[in-house]
Amino acid sequence: MTHVYEVPYFPEEDLGWPVRVDGRVVARCGSRYDALMTAMNNAAAEGGDASIGIEGADGVWRPFGSDAKRPARVPRMPARRFSVVR
Repeated sequence: MTHVYEVPYFPEEDLGWPVRVDGRVVARCGSRYDALMTAMNNAAAEGGDASIGIEGADGVWRPFGSDAKRPARVPRMPARRFSVVR
């Protein structure tokens, strides 16, 4: 059975960020980043049948993947000149 770890955008009232699985709170964390790390560690320990859902600032739930924070366009690196030292 697939488990989906859910991390909301806003914390609960003074209780921190919950990490939920099937509507149950399995952990509470002091920051959203810590909640995401907890969800990632639990999902990795569980194996291939787990995924992570993240709530965005717009209220839309999205799957979390390795490219979640990757920019749409990567800036070009400045040209570099190398010299040969003999």
